[in-house]
Amino acid sequence: MKFMRAREHHSRTRTLLLACLALPILVPLLRPAPAGAADREVSKQVAILKRHAREPFEQREREKAIRALGDLGGPEAAAALLPIFDDPYEHLADHAVSAWIRMVKGEHAAATNDFLVNRALSDRRAAVRRGAAVALGFSREDGISEALQKAVSREKNAVVLAALADTAIRRKDQADFTGVFGGKLRGKDGAMVAAAARALGEIEGTGAVEALVKLLDHRQPLARAAAIGALQRLDSLPPDRISAIISDQADEPEIALLETLDLSTAALPFPGRGWVALKALLGSHSWRVRAAAIQGALRIWRNGIVDLLIDRLGIEEGRLVDDIRAALMTYTGQSLGNDQELWRAWWEGREATFKPGARPKPLRSGRIPFREGAGDPEAGDDSVAFFNLPLRSTRIAFVFDLSGSMREPAVKGDDSKSKLDLLREKFAETVGKLPKGTVFDLFVYRYLSDHPPSPRLTRAFGKLRPATRKSATRASEWLKKQEAKGWGAFVEPLTAALETEADTVILLSDGSPSRGILDRDFRILMEFPKRNRFRQVAVHTILIGTKGTDRDFMRNLAAETGGRFSQVR
Repeated sequence: MKFMRAREHHSRTRTLLLACLALPILVPLLRPAPAGAADREVSKQVAILKRHAREPFEQREREKAIRALGDLGGPEAAAALLPIFDDPYEHLADHAVSAWIRMVKGEHAAATNDFLVNRALSDRRAAVRRGAAVALGFSREDGISEALQKAVSREKNAVVLAALADTAIRRKDQADFTGVFGGKLRGKDGAMVAAAARALGEIEGTGAVEALVKLLDHRQPLARAAAIGALQRLDSLPPDRISAIISDQADEPEIALLETLDLSTAALPFPGRGWVALKALLGSHSWRVRAAAIQGALRIWRNGIVDLLIDRLGIEEGRLVDDIRAALMTYTGQSLGNDQELWRAWWEGREATFKPGARPKPLRSGRIPFREGAGDPEAGDDSVAFFNLPLRSTRIAFVFDLSGSMREPAVKGDDSKSKLDLLREKFAETVGKLPKGTVFDLFVYRYLSDHPPSPRLTRAFGKLRPATRKSATRASEWLKKQEAKGWGAFVEPLTAALETEADTVILLSDGSPSRGILDRDFRILMEFPKRNRFRQVAVHTILIGTKGTDRDFMRNLAAETGGRFSQVR
């Protein structure tokens, strides 16, 4: 017994001794591991984001930090961007989404993917959920279909649902989305229903035709328009519904129909019902529908279209005369002005043999661009010009970028006149010559060097006013009081101009924007045409400057809206 106790004591003593000897080895393993290089780099970039949060002139440093986090990737870097969606500098949220997109393509894609699916996609903030949905659309990872379906099912925000629809379409998931998107078709919100309908029309095999046909009777025009687009893509639009669509009192369904005419479906073949529909919509009571019909004529790109356009040339007025002339020149290569009889004389005898050649390549938005030079002034053109841009519209919204750089000399090396001085001078000269029957307004959007930023939209009148001597003087005097300061922002004032009855916007700037909800050229060119889809406003752009990147952006922005570009040298 004593022997056993002695042995037991010896064993315990030996165990304790071994534990003491092992302690120096075990303790470091039990302590938290020091932060790795990646963690330190994330912390460094977060510190930059915080350090410059209140400094208006250091936001470029924060943009760089967001890009750096995008390159690092991983859940820690992804989570570090969440506060950006509440940042008063709104453009940074768009940069954060771009960073997430880089992450889901990078080295730590799987871990980032998990973070976006399990955390960001269920965030209380709609902007975060939308950003996660957009980024996941670029993910190459498998196994997120179920998470997307759950997100669609619970989503109540139209903008987020539209992003989820884009993601489902982009990923071409084989999962059955019919149930979750189909469930949204029963809603009352037109934008929500439209997002779901678009997804059902783009994702093959959803079997949603019956539900989409019922949607043609929805109370909201956006929902009816989305149903038309989806059914056309599925080649399932009932032919007996065409007459009702053409006579719809809202613009959206008719414009949606015009966007799909080039599909030449069973419901709208060419020649046949498609031809009849185009001719009817070219004569719509709505100028917006007629503008879309001219674009529809370019989409179809068939020989007999020239006849229809010549017929409208003697009927239209203002901006749409310009559009028809540009469309005719794009089709034929001929520059015969606005003279309907001249066009008819040229066309006579050519109809049977004429071939329009290759159609211009569609732009990013799907728009068919006019031929280069189609809107240039011709001999005898007596249109009023702003700088060297002819103004043929009778409903004009002027949008001027009065950022601080507009204080710079209009002519390099000559300090006697600034860009703003030149603008004031030319505007007063032009607005005083606008023809009777023209209505106009002037927008200035200010993004000042304050913290927190408090951007402000101001207008000369607040609504489109008839062009008279009195209104011309008032607008010119108002512009004289506007100073050049702060940063340039385009999306907000352009969007405000879309809400007026203007059919033409004149945007003047000395370069690309640097603030606003979207500040990067490629993002504005992606998003603004979507806002303009049912408004059909032509944006003519005037650049006071010589930088090549700015020139390309201003030229492309005009082209995406059917406008023209001009440069002041």
